[in-house]
Amino acid sequence: MGIFSFLFGDSKKLPFNKTIRFEKKSDFSINIGDELNLWNKPNTSQLYLYIKGSTGNSGLAGVTKNSTISYHLEETDNLFIENEVVALTSNSIHLLINMFTDEKAVEKMQQNYQTEWIEKLNKKYTPRTSWELRFYSKLKISKNDLLIKTIDKSQILEYYQKENDAIWLTNLKNEKLPAENYIRSGGAEKTLRAVFSGHEIKILTFKKESNWYYLEVGI
Repeated sequence: MGIFSFLFGDSKKLPFNKTIRFEKKSDFSINIGDELNLWNKPNTSQLYLYIKGSTGNSGLAGVTKNSTISYHLEETDNLFIENEVVALTSNSIHLLINMFTDEKAVEKMQQNYQTEWIEKLNKKYTPRTSWELRFYSKLKISKNDLLIKTIDKSQILEYYQKENDAIWLTNLKNEKLPAENYIRSGGAEKTLRAVFSGHEIKILTFKKESNWYYLEVGI
């Protein structure tokens, strides 16, 4: 839980639609109707306003403090933000800020991600380089009594966003070993794509450090 969740709980609900005053910090050319970039300093209520297309601090246009906006920028997943300059003075920028979560848009986005992931795993693939698999086990594991197992291709949808559960280790008797999968996302994906393309995964090097097992694998 972030600091803002602790402080505010569920009190800062969306949608949010308010005009916020920023203290002007530069003489950049800003016009009514412009959209600006919004950034918050982590774990604070400090907000910074930047000119579109600027990099670093070179485009700083204004600053203010607003705990509600900072909270959602840090804590809210799938947040949509719209903003527009609605008023200007010699020392201030007044920005209309609209924040919301679009459940239908989020659902469609997640469905697209799922479809892309399934299509990628089903696409014919031949790895060009080796990669690392990593497991944690208090049980002693021997390279000579070790097999890498994965789900069947027909189970892809069932294991969407659960890649670590899709790969495990067994001994030569096909008995599952008590080894926790800590494979990085890229390694898990490579393993599944290679297996689903008909390749046999080979253990090239085997290294043990304390209770961690590092397997360099390839085809």
